[in-house]
Amino acid sequence: MQNERGTAAGGVNIWSALTKLAALMLVAACSLAPARAELPLEQLSTTALPVPNSHRLYLSDPSLGHIVDGRIHVIDGEKMRYLGLIGAGFAAATALSNDGQTLFLATTYHSRLQRGIRTDVVEAYNTADLRLKYEIEVPPRRAQGLNIKALLRQTRDGRFLLVQNATPAATVTVVDLQSRKVSAEIPNSGCWGVIPWPQAQPKFSSVCGDGTLATFELDASGGLASRSNSVRFFDSSDDPIFMHYQMVNQELVFVSYGGSVYTVDLSGAAPTFPSAWPLLDTQTRKQGWRPGGMALFAVDPRSGRMVVGMHPKATEGSHKNPAQELWAFDLQQHKRLARVPGHAAVSMAMTSGEKPELIVLNGMDNSLVAFDLLSARGLSKPSRKSAPFGEMPVYIETQSP
Repeated sequence: MQNERGTAAGGVNIWSALTKLAALMLVAACSLAPARAELPLEQLSTTALPVPNSHRLYLSDPSLGHIVDGRIHVIDGEKMRYLGLIGAGFAAATALSNDGQTLFLATTYHSRLQRGIRTDVVEAYNTADLRLKYEIEVPPRRAQGLNIKALLRQTRDGRFLLVQNATPAATVTVVDLQSRKVSAEIPNSGCWGVIPWPQAQPKFSSVCGDGTLATFELDASGGLASRSNSVRFFDSSDDPIFMHYQMVNQELVFVSYGGSVYTVDLSGAAPTFPSAWPLLDTQTRKQGWRPGGMALFAVDPRSGRMVVGMHPKATEGSHKNPAQELWAFDLQQHKRLARVPGHAAVSMAMTSGEKPELIVLNGMDNSLVAFDLLSARGLSKPSRKSAPFGEMPVYIETQSP
């Protein structure tokens, strides 16, 4: 007979006895088990990054699901291998220094993460080891948006960094990289973007809504020495140009929404404008082919090859569509050389070196696709493709060819 406490009539507690028996069996099992050697403690270490070269890629990822915590993914473009990550704050703009030794970021932080006191800074990272070298606080007015080249650039002489602002009034913050201080804030009202001239003197241009190009020359301290506006070179109502641009020697190249190429010669004291030429022939125009994407075209200045992301049946507002095809052109002859599948490209960049390549960012799966640029056809089949990188990458920064 057993009472409610599990005690037999003789007064022995059954559960206590069972517990003792289980303990004795566990001790016996442990004594019979073979002794195991302790694992050595893991030793943490760091590995040096490969020396930065023209195939090093910096992939801007605003991470829209948590945009206050954006990323820059650092990729070895030759091996399509992940190298590291740089925290980028809120919707950072990026620019590699002219010598490739520094990656500049213009970004924003708030004291309460997504609210509170706003602080805008320019950060300088060493590309050799991705360590922060220094930061410079700038006025809290920088333009916040998906990264494009025209938001942050270094002047050709290396002295100044130019930051496009929007409040929404358009101004440009000039940062002196020698003194690491803000030199000036220059209005570029009615215009947008910072495009440094290829000459040594500190000079930059902005594209204006009236179809002209505004040019700003800086003095020795980074202040405004002069401003001038060019003649109208495109129609912003009928055929606006994308703000993405490429510099080919001393010539600036733009592509328009309607599929024309506009060039600006910056070899003289003032810009001049060669005649625009079309990407489209009669048949492709009837089919509604148009350029589309973010950094939607790239140019290799040595070979004179230009590649543009194109999509058919274009409509109003489709100018950001991923590429259904990539079209390769000869810039000098204004001739199309090849048409290949587009791999849903939304941005692209050229690498330099002995074997220049085109790297495109697939907007559907976040992979990178490499093409041999100097194939006989003008553009090869893809030579390799990476695994997906990041959450929502939008822009590839590389060392300029």
